[in-house]
Amino acid sequence: MFPEVMPTKWFAEIYDIRFKLYNMLQRRKRLAHEATWSRESFHDFHPHDMEHDGEAYYSKLIAKEAASTELLAGRLMGNYILFSDSYVPVQSGMAFYKAIQADGGKGTFYSLGSDVNALFYKPAGEALTMPDPVDCFHSLADHASMTGRKFEVGYSAAFECFTEVLQSRKQGLAGNWFTAPGESSKDAFMRRIKRSDPAYPIFQAYAEEHSERWAGAKVLSMDEAMAQMPEIERKYAIECEEYSNVLYGVNDELAASAKLEQEQLSKLADVGELQSKLDSSDLVAIDSSATVMKTEAVAKALEEMDSVRDKAVDLVMATKLPALEKKK
Repeated sequence: MFPEVMPTKWFAEIYDIRFKLYNMLQRRKRLAHEATWSRESFHDFHPHDMEHDGEAYYSKLIAKEAASTELLAGRLMGNYILFSDSYVPVQSGMAFYKAIQADGGKGTFYSLGSDVNALFYKPAGEALTMPDPVDCFHSLADHASMTGRKFEVGYSAAFECFTEVLQSRKQGLAGNWFTAPGESSKDAFMRRIKRSDPAYPIFQAYAEEHSERWAGAKVLSMDEAMAQMPEIERKYAIECEEYSNVLYGVNDELAASAKLEQEQLSKLADVGELQSKLDSSDLVAIDSSATVMKTEAVAKALEEMDSVRDKAVDLVMATKLPALEKKK
């Protein structure tokens, strides 16, 4: 018996992605090397000693990405947005306007309860289709750029290559890339999670609670939906602020890197170099979707970061999920 060998097309695609990434990384390395005239220069997202530190470096990188993804899923679960892909979640005035622009306001708004900081809009006509991964990446990258942020070039290239691989699944799944034909996103998601995964009971409980919430969803008129938006948007702004505190307070990997970066920024402020970094956009500080350009404001935020973060983490950790409590 010969061992199973991957198709040559897959092998060629893997090398195409590899060469695409290294072509971009090498150009950046050359620019940095020639600009600094340093003796050594290293590729982005690579350890300085690949032979001895490569495995540990990429294990930490994968763990960090996994933690970030889990926290992001948790935030979506908090307002029952995860698995609600047949509806447009609305949490701000801008989102409200864009939702009704999809069909001229002919659709229907739904509320899942006063404790959910979101409304859901179902456009009239055909059901919403699952968006393509590459389009999702471009929308996310555009949003980051428009709000004064941007992905690191190497990360952005790897992210885009990953979404292209996901989108290539459509060729063999009748135009689908995530679900099988006729399958819901909830079923597809739960099918992919191993039952041995510690997070499985959490997602299982959420899936059941999600179905219960939608079974009791309340239909809202346009006037009722508009009346609820100011309070929902206020809570959404608080949620965005607290999410950053939780992100860097719950996970050890993210907390360690955040602490290191916080110390580096404090040192730049102490030696008077922080303002020049802000002016040249080498560093970008964001507060409520607005760019902060004053050293004093950034330094004050750094001083308050630890206390605010600890309070947010304590509050979140004390919160109990009703669905999980039922299973005990």
